[in-house]
Amino acid sequence: MNELANMLRSRADFRLRLLAGVSAAALTIYTIGSALADGEASRPTVWIELGAQLEQMKDEEQPFAPAFVANVPSDFVSPLVVQKPLEYSFGEEGSVSFQPAGSDLVLSASVRFGRSNGQRQKQQETANAHVPVHITTPLKFDSVKYPSSHIRFQESSSRQSESHIILDFQAGKDVGLGIFGRQTSSTFSAGVRYAQFSSKSTTRMDGEPDVHYPSQAITTFAALAAFHSAAFHFHDYAGTASAQKSFHGLGPSVSWKASTVVTKPSDRGEVAIDWGVNAAVLFGRQRAVGHHQSTIQSFYKKGFGLGKTAFRAAFQTVSSAVHSSAKDHDRARSVVVPNLGGFAGLSAQYSNAKVSIGYRADFFLGAMDGGIDTSVSKAHGFYGPFASISIGLGG
Repeated sequence: MNELANMLRSRADFRLRLLAGVSAAALTIYTIGSALADGEASRPTVWIELGAQLEQMKDEEQPFAPAFVANVPSDFVSPLVVQKPLEYSFGEEGSVSFQPAGSDLVLSASVRFGRSNGQRQKQQETANAHVPVHITTPLKFDSVKYPSSHIRFQESSSRQSESHIILDFQAGKDVGLGIFGRQTSSTFSAGVRYAQFSSKSTTRMDGEPDVHYPSQAITTFAALAAFHSAAFHFHDYAGTASAQKSFHGLGPSVSWKASTVVTKPSDRGEVAIDWGVNAAVLFGRQRAVGHHQSTIQSFYKKGFGLGKTAFRAAFQTVSSAVHSSAKDHDRARSVVVPNLGGFAGLSAQYSNAKVSIGYRADFFLGAMDGGIDTSVSKAHGFYGPFASISIGLGG
């Protein structure tokens, strides 16, 4: 519950900051635009843009699932729940574009980066029960208690972190598209895209979730004596895993960005709908390094302490077996990664300033090695809202 509450508070705080930032940016734009605009001011030759985004992440990494996970009793939550992939990434972006006066050529460079960290923990425990004793005796037994040293429990924890950076260098041509109306601008670009992703994770599991005790009520001295020497059995398990994964690649890219004016509230400003698509093919290398180990220990013990008597019996291990396994992996390979993306949004622009909000998605197919013992290429992607502010210089 604490994890969920913290996540909800984090999302709400970000939305409030994003809304406040966009509102402040719009007010700033209005002030700057009014000061810089002079009716028929010439078009800026340089645009500088800064922004931020809240992105959901698409991550398909294989969870660490030792053999004992399949034997967890149904009244316990699976320990795999703590390995749920990170959901959100917070990031920043910036770009610079240059369009010489009197030219329809646009040169641009942009960077976008984000990061995310998360920690999850799950603990479950059942208190030792009391077996009722129904015997007429001056000793007045109420119940006998199972040994406290072997309650049923399970605990698991996981830490994860992720970071990414995307760089673009493009040259484009500003053209018009009559099919969308005279108030539409459009730019086709081609260039180079570089992307780098990295992630780290650690996981731990411990438990004795299947401790089995005799459960019948005790009604005779013979049953009491039998309980005193009765046997119980359980499994003690432990597992740990760590992994580091990465991808970096470079390749050709193309994009198309368009904007259509929907209203002009004044001579100095306009409101437009913006959209665009992008594609790239990245030639790069993915790597996965990790270690995992697990241990299952089986116990068969006899002897119980009697809750309200002076009788105590030492626990005797009748039998015990240990099954353990451990494995390391360190692999790397060259991959070709298709990249597809797009965005849509709304912008308010003056001659020398602009504020934009919208929604964007970018997916990199087969970029990350999501496997543990064997290589499995998985998609990696980001999608979510963004906001930015731009200032035009020169002209």
